Amino acid sequence: MTREPCVLLISPGIIKWTDMDFGLPHLVSMGGYVQQHTGVRVELLDLNYEGGDHTHLLQTIESLGPHLLIGLSTYSSFDYMRVMALARFLRRHFPDTPLVTGGYHASALPDDVVFDGSPFDAVIVGEGEKPLRSMVETLLGGQRLEQRVWGPDQIEDLDTLPPYQWQLLDRYWPRATDIGRKFQIYLARGCPYHCTFCMERAKSGYKWRAYSSQRAVDELRRLSKRTDLRQWVINIADPLFGFKRRWRREVLEGILRHDLLPRQYWTLTRSDDLDDTDIELLAKARFSIGIGLESGSPTMLTLMQKGNKPDAYLGAMQRLARLSLKHGLNWASNVIVGHPGETLASMRETHRYLTELFTSAKETCGWLSIDPFRLYPGAQVHEMMQTYSQLHGTRFHHPQWWKSWYDGPFAAEHIDPSREVSFEDRVEFMHEAYAPLTAAIAERFTGQGRSVDRVFRRSLNEQARQMSDERKQQTLRHAQRSRARASRADRDGPIVGFPVGLHVRDPWVRQRESAVRQLLDDGVLRTADLVEAMLQVAPEAHMSKDAAALLLGGHHAATDAEGDVAIALSLRTYAMGLEALEPALGDRVVDATARSSYLSALLSHLVGERGEVLAIHPAGGEPAEFSRFATSLAASPNVMIARAETAGVALEGTWDGAWIGAALPRVPHGVARHLVDPGGRLITFVGPRFRAQDLVALTRHGDALEERAVARVAVPVLAGPGGWIMPRPRERAEATARP
Repeated sequence: MTREPCVLLISPGIIKWTDMDFGLPHLVSMGGYVQQHTGVRVELLDLNYEGGDHTHLLQTIESLGPHLLIGLSTYSSFDYMRVMALARFLRRHFPDTPLVTGGYHASALPDDVVFDGSPFDAVIVGEGEKPLRSMVETLLGGQRLEQRVWGPDQIEDLDTLPPYQWQLLDRYWPRATDIGRKFQIYLARGCPYHCTFCMERAKSGYKWRAYSSQRAVDELRRLSKRTDLRQWVINIADPLFGFKRRWRREVLEGILRHDLLPRQYWTLTRSDDLDDTDIELLAKARFSIGIGLESGSPTMLTLMQKGNKPDAYLGAMQRLARLSLKHGLNWASNVIVGHPGETLASMRETHRYLTELFTSAKETCGWLSIDPFRLYPGAQVHEMMQTYSQLHGTRFHHPQWWKSWYDGPFAAEHIDPSREVSFEDRVEFMHEAYAPLTAAIAERFTGQGRSVDRVFRRSLNEQARQMSDERKQQTLRHAQRSRARASRADRDGPIVGFPVGLHVRDPWVRQRESAVRQLLDDGVLRTADLVEAMLQVAPEAHMSKDAAALLLGGHHAATDAEGDVAIALSLRTYAMGLEALEPALGDRVVDATARSSYLSALLSHLVGERGEVLAIHPAGGEPAEFSRFATSLAASPNVMIARAETAGVALEGTWDGAWIGAALPRVPHGVARHLVDPGGRLITFVGPRFRAQDLVALTRHGDALEERAVARVAVPVLAGPGGWIMPRPRERAEATARP
């Protein structure tokens, strides 16, 4: 039986996989709304929880088809490059299916996702329900989707939305409590405040809109029938919980009246309007609350647009600290260090205020989260960077940091806040001032109970790591390297059409992807097929885990005996050499120094089924080593395996490409005849025995070799004829003719 086409909504997952939320309320809401108004089948995928590789992902998506439309969430700017890679992957495999996106980043910068040559057909800005419905109705009516910006078209009365259709997550519910630590739900949208650093206005605007208090409680009641709330920390992920006092109290009273008590609730709110009654209700309803204090300096609060009465705002926080001890309400306060315009005086003022707030009493129910300022698209600071630079001397080192593959969290915070405070000044102050304070808070903290204390302990441990001297020195070194090289902030990263971040729970995959992203960001990797191969081929499957860790960490996995072929070179060295070798589909290539099978596996991927790879394992190893080598290549039918009889390099036949992965004193004599004419290529290393050598690419033109130095790199030297170390007498006697 043929199924009707579906609307498939995909969450790309997140690289930081610890403490993940379960629920996808934004996609569940859109899916339920479209389903109610159009009758179309809706399917949801959360790539945090799918597992498997890109082949498994493709099979999963195909199994859910046919597709009327595929929507991919560009929720955060940190997701941008991965989302674009996934979009290109989807476009390649589903060329006739409309592909759309939305989310915070897409709403803030729609031109980043829809442009000439973009894989996306359209972008939704703002809330997605109404624009997505219009798209579906357009397609059901037989019309094409216009490549344009759809929206904004906000939902003014949230009660007109259908109830959350949690059954859209049926593929995940059997594993829900195993794969998510917190359950996420929205009861309100928008925020009336105009904080300069926040990107909420790009998505939901400045108007606070909520379900009616009865509807909000009903949504929690419906959720309680789907799952046991006591298993969860319920994250009410509203931009601002309980902006209106009456609504807030009615919801809290409804939670208590219907016994809708999870392990705990977590939500973000403000302290301005919380009095004794509110604190008591929040504590009884098992809430912990986060307060975006952001600064203890009235001057900075005014600059941040946190309110027009900064003294009253700071006083309200002190009132919360007192009342929370009375009623046992846990709370967390966040501060931003280094907002544009920050001075040494304002940073010291904030520190004094926080010291008084947390240490004036013997105990506290609160803890402190310290964050550097980060530049977010859609925030007022982002839109007014030039103004901040003129007024305060702020310098944004990476004004388009999300277009780089590597180190987005660092690049987002790499700014000089003012003429008076450099990035390095901010880092030094933040660590020196707040490391002792966070330790003092830990000594005074008193919690509600075991589950809340565990949340606090995780937060405390994260703050301790962030405030450590090791993290400080690492951040300062990172800034020094960043300043020393040309900024890539205004250059788009290389095009990648292969999904990244599918195995977020696998530490080996995370390490491999991090290394590849750094090579992309540094401009070392430029070829999409090579990027795909390096993302797909696992070094730890072709060598020991220790050797794989060295390779991914930027080091060679050499051997103890000089002259032995290295187990593996660094990933960067392989990337530079393979970019120069340019193996193409159908090529015949030889890895003449294949101590491990990793490079041969990469070459196998690059030349494809019609290509051929010869992997020559060097002489001298144990039979068991060669057996493991052959076994690791068993899944690559286009790879032939040979074992060298003596040390050195022996080439036979003619090849499109050849790799000699060790240092030689000179280019081997006669090597040209083993390369196809014209255009056969050889990659090797030529230069001194005890210093760095040239990674050279040699290309055959007739009897001549055109030589190009690619990079300077120190690699282990080769023993045997043609190498730096002559073979032992017995080996010389047994040696065969060399090229």
